[in-house]
Amino acid sequence: MFEPAVATQRVETDPSIDGKKRRILTLSKCVVSAALICWILGDTSLGEVFTAVRSANIPLLLLAISLDSVGCFLTACRWRRLLKAQGVDASMQFVLKSCMVGVFFNNILPSTIGGDAIRAYDCWRLGLSKACAVAVVFVDRFLGLVALMLFVLYALVAFNQLMANLPLPYVWVLLGAAGMFVVVWTIFTPSQQISALIGNIGLPLSQKLQNVLNKIVNGFLAFRGRKDALATALGLSLILQLNVVLQYYLIAKALGFPISLHVFFLIIPLAIFTMMIPVSINAIGIRENVLAFFFAMFGVSKSEAIAFAWLLYGIAIFWGSLGGIVYVFRR
Repeated sequence: MFEPAVATQRVETDPSIDGKKRRILTLSKCVVSAALICWILGDTSLGEVFTAVRSANIPLLLLAISLDSVGCFLTACRWRRLLKAQGVDASMQFVLKSCMVGVFFNNILPSTIGGDAIRAYDCWRLGLSKACAVAVVFVDRFLGLVALMLFVLYALVAFNQLMANLPLPYVWVLLGAAGMFVVVWTIFTPSQQISALIGNIGLPLSQKLQNVLNKIVNGFLAFRGRKDALATALGLSLILQLNVVLQYYLIAKALGFPISLHVFFLIIPLAIFTMMIPVSINAIGIRENVLAFFFAMFGVSKSEAIAFAWLLYGIAIFWGSLGGIVYVFRR
């Protein structure tokens, strides 16, 4: 039941105040997106951007668009495997529809986690507890991030040209390898002791970090004893992120960018991590600026980079629209 507000510090639980905070946050994100778009377009000709878009190789662009369907299928397979590890045998049709609807909500909500909320709700509809539903979706998302980090580490180790552009390159590789070891160990051997150890961290300003780390550990605790499911899901994550890199590469080739495939294994994960920072509306503005920054290193003009970013976002809107149709007709 709703309890009457009292004249104490509990005023922050007032729904109207929470709603006001959300509106202010959304407005702030809109301002950031607008400012970043104005910044990137300040010395760029829109005519050159549209010329670059019109010059795109259509067959390569269509192939890049089709890879989103592959990505949706791989995401559904990974999520279905994690659900099965929790005793839920969901149909492929159900998880595919949920993934499509998730893409739709990612595009219409001022956040990239709207789709995760939908999938967590669908996990609950399948019979999981709320905590377990959130854990399944969290583990699903986190394994995708792990795959991206592995790609970055691979790119740094495999390509000397990339290493040459970094200060103290082997230090970064060792730190990255150590970090990945800790992450993978936490995934496959989660324990209450790790959670307790995190709780005892006494570093200044570490409370938020502790909360994040505890969510990671607690999420994987739900899969304790199911290393087979986690290994399969991680393998699917690697294939899924490879599909993402290939899609970006095909769009770049459609626009005629003189960039080798191996470079994308480094710059695309870094770009995706940057676009996940929740300071704008669906990464609008951040997407254009971060891609322009990375592509400029390889002789790509700002207008061409913006054309790439807008084609990428256009593809996302296209698949989001299909997800909206699925949402309207699904039961």
